[in-house]
Amino acid sequence: MARSNDYVVPHLDGLPYLDKPIVYFAAAAAIMELTGFTETAARLPAYIATLATIGLLAWFARRWGDDAGWLAGLAYATMVLPLAYARTAIFDSTLTLCTTAGILGMLEQRPVAAWAAMAVGALTKGPIAVAIPLLVLVPHALATGASVRRLFPRRGLVAFAAIALPWFVAVSVAHPDFPGYVFLRETLARVTTTSFRRTAPFWYYLPIVPVAAFPWIIPALARLRHWRVTWAGRRDPATSEPLLLACWLIAPLLFFTLNQSKLPQYVLPLMPAVALAATRNLTTGASTTGARAYVAAALLGGLALVALTRWLPAPISLTPAEKAAIPPAALALGVVVLCSAALVALGAVARRPRVTIWGYAVVVIAIPFLSGNLLAAVGDDRSSAAVAGATAAALQRAGGTGAVLGVLAYPPSLPFYLGRPVAVATPTGAELTSNYIADNVERLRRATGSPLLPAGYWREALARCPVPTVFLAGAGNREARETLGAALPLLAADSHYAAYGPCEPPRRGGGGR
Repeated sequence: MARSNDYVVPHLDGLPYLDKPIVYFAAAAAIMELTGFTETAARLPAYIATLATIGLLAWFARRWGDDAGWLAGLAYATMVLPLAYARTAIFDSTLTLCTTAGILGMLEQRPVAAWAAMAVGALTKGPIAVAIPLLVLVPHALATGASVRRLFPRRGLVAFAAIALPWFVAVSVAHPDFPGYVFLRETLARVTTTSFRRTAPFWYYLPIVPVAAFPWIIPALARLRHWRVTWAGRRDPATSEPLLLACWLIAPLLFFTLNQSKLPQYVLPLMPAVALAATRNLTTGASTTGARAYVAAALLGGLALVALTRWLPAPISLTPAEKAAIPPAALALGVVVLCSAALVALGAVARRPRVTIWGYAVVVIAIPFLSGNLLAAVGDDRSSAAVAGATAAALQRAGGTGAVLGVLAYPPSLPFYLGRPVAVATPTGAELTSNYIADNVERLRRATGSPLLPAGYWREALARCPVPTVFLAGAGNREARETLGAALPLLAADSHYAAYGPCEPPRRGGGGR
């Protein structure tokens, strides 16, 4: 996008990518035009969105006291899931900012701003940006006796249409099949069918949410036993906030549970509710709220982490670097969790609220510092940087020109590191992980300059070698790897992909590869 200056239709490997809208791509591309094509530029929109969410929560929570603002920001910043996705180049941190702004904007009687935020969210990840706020606000309005119609003011809907419709219309003009694809295939089918291969049992989020919201979920739920009092006072605007935060957690979580497509990051938009609930409980009640439960949970968690130095669950598939990095990281984090339990207990006994609060926060603050080797090992396993480096070096030795051909394989970050599209020999196009491309593979294959090549083309390219070519195969594709390994040197291999080559074009006047 940054190279072509086409800020309307996203492309993947040179092909139209209509699976997701434009905002995150456009933000990353704009930063790349200013700073260059770097990993930082690709991740920066998610980081900025996380910081903006922290600021938004701090601004809203100040209604509960001067200390509530910084506490809400600290709680969100030191939660496991927001930390994990603050530097991940996907849409969910930006979506969370938009849904949070939509919900809080409605509460602050700013419906135009709320619907504008939802419009930006819809341009970030689609209709889910509207569904999440409405799943929170409509049940809350029904429970408190408020008007549901006030959630849909004319000015707010006009603002939504003014922001979201121009891009939708522009893409629909360029690709007339886009409306049907986005609403029927990408939205309805994702929710109601298993065709996206992301199915999971109904209890999938039960273990994920406590870990994602750790440690602040414990003070957030500390007053759960008072739910009858909260329900009885639901029609009093001064006391209806706990019910709103409950709706913010329960209704979207129920929706995601019933959804046939499940991923851990889907619950990221629920994390602001946990931060606000913990803040409200800690500032409007006793500072020791939930301390006893946290101490017990932290002691168990700390001992479990220390135990990982001696025992790793067998079903977990890990690289050697990850296996080597887990024991020291687990030991260090286990000690920190145990110290966290001691700090929370000390703060509760001594009536020192800030000691308790920093006892909660210290665990997640320590993760980047104590798990550096583990995080690097996980990043190396997920990234194509090493394969890209070996590929680029081999093509440079071959004269600086040549081709890269995936054999039923497409490392997603490889074109980013190489700065060029990657051709793929594929029968279905599924390797590109785009449902739109897979659904239209034959039409897109016929397009001029398409990177989608017939499934058997790689054998022809290996035999003729019209230009120096590096071949990529999946680590588990034994047949392709044996054929390529017999003809070409292995350049690089990891747990996902292997690169071979480059092949040498026949010399003029005869000769072989």
